[in-house]
Amino acid sequence: MQAEKLTRPTIIANAVGAGVAMAFSVAALIDPNLVITGSADSPGVDLYAQAYAARAIPLGAALLFSLTSRRKRGLLPLLTVSGAVQLGDVAIGAAQGIPGMMVGGSVLALIHLATAGRLALGNSRSATAAA
Repeated sequence: MQAEKLTRPTIIANAVGAGVAMAFSVAALIDPNLVITGSADSPGVDLYAQAYAARAIPLGAALLFSLTSRRKRGLLPLLTVSGAVQLGDVAIGAAQGIPGMMVGGSVLALIHLATAGRLALGNSRSATAAA
């Protein structure tokens, strides 16, 4: 599967994933209790929300741009980094006992990393065929 031949459902799934991550980061900025139950009493919750948004918004925007552009340059590393970030969210969710973060992060990591794997496989097949 070459980068230029991503299926529409694959593009939509990854775009929705990026949008969801961005939306949750904005929600955490507005009211951390929307994303982390009982966070009002926790010290550092504002810092967490700001740090989450500082990476989720630009990364999500870059991924959305790359998914919707004609040329898919940079998509493989963006998907890989996005998937790795989601795995980090899963680990944080597990350590903090936040089931939604574990489930949501797992689903988004699977979507991003599976797409990255398919792109990498397609790219290696294309390179082998060209050689």
